[in-house]
Amino acid sequence: MAINTGERSEVRKIQLTGGSTYIVSLPKKWVMDHGLSPRDQIRIEWRPSGTLRIIADASSIIRQRTVSLDSNEIPENMLFDHLVAAYLSGAHRIFINSQKPFTRIHKKIFRKFVRSTRGMEIANELEHKIELISLLNPNEMPLFSSINRMYLLLSSQIRDFSEILMGGDKEILEDADDREDEVDALRLLLERQAGEILESASIEDSLGTSRWEAAELCKLVRTLERMGDHSYNLCDLARNYPVPSGINMNSLPVSVIPIWQFSIKLLISNLRKRNISEIHDAKSQLILARENLLQYEIDLRGSDSELEDALFMDKMSESLRRICSYSINVAEILLNIQTHRDSEEIYS
Repeated sequence: MAINTGERSEVRKIQLTGGSTYIVSLPKKWVMDHGLSPRDQIRIEWRPSGTLRIIADASSIIRQRTVSLDSNEIPENMLFDHLVAAYLSGAHRIFINSQKPFTRIHKKIFRKFVRSTRGMEIANELEHKIELISLLNPNEMPLFSSINRMYLLLSSQIRDFSEILMGGDKEILEDADDREDEVDALRLLLERQAGEILESASIEDSLGTSRWEAAELCKLVRTLERMGDHSYNLCDLARNYPVPSGINMNSLPVSVIPIWQFSIKLLISNLRKRNISEIHDAKSQLILARENLLQYEIDLRGSDSELEDALFMDKMSESLRRICSYSINVAEILLNIQTHRDSEEIYS
């Protein structure tokens, strides 16, 4: 007899058959929902926590999440946010309905959404209805490759900024906006994938990470995205304001850049390898760099530098300091991940 404790939970008794085999019957609704029949095979996994996971490998049913939005009920300035929320929910199809024909502003928002995400395309476009579909298979986008791509984008921004400080041509910053948009798009993609990992055992297996680790990686990509915001701010500063003459690359705040570059490279490499001492070293260097930048900013306010130069140096120092702070957060997240990987569960 089954005791119903919720829509997706039932308590069932273990039965002994043949004197040596223990069995538990499967809920009929679960079998029917997955399109299974007698003699179909299922896969049973023994998880590290001791729980068993039943996977309907033989199921021919494909599940796709859909989200329907009514533009008449959403303020125009919030429509993009609702589209992003639908994307992060893992929606494969998004329907936007309207009582009145879509305006140019609406269509501009739809195009911006498609550019800001990975794999979303406009499938059908009518006067009163738009259908967006996802063409991306989450299994085809490895998590760690996307994270590494985010790291490469923001580090390239910092490298180009350093080159401008040394007298380089500002034309190398022309694609700064595109790189910033790509960092944002990768953050959304990774958050979408993390959500799908939490819901789907098959995606969890194919992407090679656990649900617990996916939650930590979600924190990490948000942190990288915030670092990307400040690397973009540095490029924007160099594009729109005159760079003070006589900047010494071996003095604060610029001398922090190679320290950050070395530290973040160590941290990102430890997503795959397990060298705790490297994480410790990187975090210690970043903490010292952050403290030095904070003291630099205090001293700058009492200096006799020209106002325009002082503002430039102060904004540069603040962004570098925040990048260091976020990199420290990355180190802490990696320690969490490594500790969880190395932990053992003991039954008592």
